[in-house]
Amino acid sequence: MKILIIGKGGREHAMLKACKKSKLVDKIYVLPGNCKMDGATRVDIDMYDIEKIKDFAIKENIDLTIVGPADVLALGIKDEFNKNDLRLFGPTKSATRIESSRYFTKQLMEKLKIPTTKYVVFTDREQALKFVSEIEKFPVTIKIDSLPKNMGIFIARSNKMATDIVNEIFDENENSKILVEEFIIGKEFSIFALVKNSKVYPLQIVKDYKRTSDSDDAEHTGGMGACSPVAKITDNEIEQVVDKILKPMAKSMYEDGYGFEGFLYGEIVVTKDGIKVLSFNARLGDPEAEVLLPRLESDFVQNILDVMDDKEPEIKWNDEVCVGVVLASNGYPSKEKCQDKINLVPIESDICFMGVEEKNNELYAKGGRNLIVTAMAKDFEKARELAYRDIEKLKSDSFFYREDVGKF
Repeated sequence: MKILIIGKGGREHAMLKACKKSKLVDKIYVLPGNCKMDGATRVDIDMYDIEKIKDFAIKENIDLTIVGPADVLALGIKDEFNKNDLRLFGPTKSATRIESSRYFTKQLMEKLKIPTTKYVVFTDREQALKFVSEIEKFPVTIKIDSLPKNMGIFIARSNKMATDIVNEIFDENENSKILVEEFIIGKEFSIFALVKNSKVYPLQIVKDYKRTSDSDDAEHTGGMGACSPVAKITDNEIEQVVDKILKPMAKSMYEDGYGFEGFLYGEIVVTKDGIKVLSFNARLGDPEAEVLLPRLESDFVQNILDVMDDKEPEIKWNDEVCVGVVLASNGYPSKEKCQDKINLVPIESDICFMGVEEKNNELYAKGGRNLIVTAMAKDFEKARELAYRDIEKLKSDSFFYREDVGKF
């Protein structure tokens, strides 16, 4: 089989490593990939040029395409591939709305009575400013409805901060739609599943570390680390999420005419008032994939094909835990970011590369999340010890990482 992986970050690197283990696979392409994705042929095509990607898949007789980024899915690449009888694991443009429109997903959860955070939606700047100026209880979460280049999620801890965030969003795009949500606390985890229409096949759960540090005022990021499984989450809680949240969501989308096929992932919080959903996503997470896929013992490609062919996948996991720590450039995610050289030295842990480039045979950071070091062991203490010992070897004054990943 020929496999095409679309994307260029750590998630796609983890997918590549999982695909390389498959006995079904003869050749793997990554589009565009990055300079450290060994074992695959890089394709120099813009990953947002759906027409050219489709033409490439036809020309090279690609048997299966797997998409990483949600914004590529939101362009309708699945729809285009379907028209040309090309196999792609990922949702259609309409089904991707579960991630590309937070308001759409909120409405769907309300319809299905899936517990989520309270919210108010605004398309008018002045109305939003009036609302946030009158808020008495903080913090609150402010989210951009669509898929912005950054995460589009902000935590406001005062009326002034909320006002500044609203103005910043509307200054950048006067036609913005925003959601102002209650801020909830509890045990957080992400749950992933392989889905086709109303069929849901759960994967393992993951904890993602979203902020730059464990400080309350730390900035929100794409993720500074992850671990799998998640301590203190019970089997009963996982079962509730699958039966009362994932399955009803997939069933409803199918019955409404936009059946979901791909990776479905929910961000969950177990609060004192019960389980609530923060959001849904239409793809594997990054950095969640980097700690999830190493634990998969079954054939990643075969599992995907079985789901697409309406067969029950035989999904198997090892008994180890995996801890992944991201090495990011100083200033990430919002300030001026360094693009210094990364000194690679031999380490025991695995590495998935994110934002890196080669210049004169040297490896350089591109200024955001550069790589993630992942370690597996029999328990979190040992996995943390291995991951942090190795990331310390790669660290310099130009980079930083969180120190609490996998610590419960």
